[in-house]
Amino acid sequence: MGPGSLEKLDNLLPAALQASVWTLCNTARWQFGHLSTNPQDPQFWKMELDGDTVIDALWRAVQPKCQQLAGHGLRVIRQYANGHTYGLGGQIHTDDTQAQYYTFLYYPMLEWRAEWGGETVFYHPTGDLAAAIAPAPNRGLFFDSRILHTGRAPNRSFGGLRVTIAFKLGPA
Repeated sequence: MGPGSLEKLDNLLPAALQASVWTLCNTARWQFGHLSTNPQDPQFWKMELDGDTVIDALWRAVQPKCQQLAGHGLRVIRQYANGHTYGLGGQIHTDDTQAQYYTFLYYPMLEWRAEWGGETVFYHPTGDLAAAIAPAPNRGLFFDSRILHTGRAPNRSFGGLRVTIAFKLGPA
């Protein structure tokens, strides 16, 4: 997998594990005030997931595929969930500046409709749009952490929380 690589992975988890992850995402552990990068950016929801057994099981399920794509072993540096509501999207940012560092994003929801929006948008270094990936149940995105990206807020027609689980990954 070369610099700037992005892979979309569908139908990742067995139904029971996906349901367990989604159940966890619906607990009262959310905290408001997370930022993409700049302290002046709009804030959104976050749930810390380091050491959570359900999320650790999610990582064990996808780790072989992620390591195959990376071409080397990977370790989890951080794991957490982001939550966006209407009007509260993230800002354009990179997750790391080092080669061989990756991000794995997982969409845990059981249902998502195209009209709800909430895409994860990727940009070329020039700022031009490179890709927009729609959320979908049980979908993952594996990408080079140096890629500029942002999580878009859902549209007004969606009254809930657009959730992604993020794994920040480095070489093992």
